[in-house]
Amino acid sequence: MSFGLSPQNERYLEQAVAGGLFPSKEAALDAAVDALRSRSDEIPQVPAEHIAALEAAIADLEQNGAAEMTDTDWDRLRHFAREVAEGRASATE
Repeated sequence: MSFGLSPQNERYLEQAVAGGLFPSKEAALDAAVDALRSRSDEIPQVPAEHIAALEAAIADLEQNGAAEMTDTDWDRLRHFAREVAEGRASATE
């Protein structure tokens, strides 16, 4: 994988390697990622069924166009979102 670092982070890594803290920039980055993992909760992943539902909705929108949301539509959506958040409904319903 290729990515860019800010000049400040690049210099910091170079200094860490030059100072003997790590044998290479890669080792320093691996240590940084390990530290982040140990300090963070698991990164949430979007379930495959949610992605599939979203893709189906986009395809339907592209094929059939969009309709203006009414106040009733927004109320139903808010209610459904609350039920999903409280575990009383599935996001794929």
